[in-house]
Amino acid sequence: MMENAATAKSEYKKLTFLTAKKDRSLCLEHDKSGVILHEQGYRDESTTFNVGTDSEATRECKHAVKQAFKREFPRSHKVYVSAVK
Repeated sequence: MMENAATAKSEYKKLTFLTAKKDRSLCLEHDKSGVILHEQGYRDESTTFNVGTDSEATRECKHAVKQAFKREFPRSHKVYVSAVK
């Protein structure tokens, strides 16, 4: 679900992952320019990926999402998911 949301063909406009305490989050938001990855917790930053035109950018986005997930949820067994189609 998380990796597929990082592609241009995703059915979700916004996908948010939250910890059980809801103090850290990871959000994937689809925009006209591509996919925006918002991290809140250990890092507070946003990164934009132009996944619609290049397969290399899609791979880079998927890798960044995996790394951010590992960073924000290192030992979490419960992750809340909020999806907007």
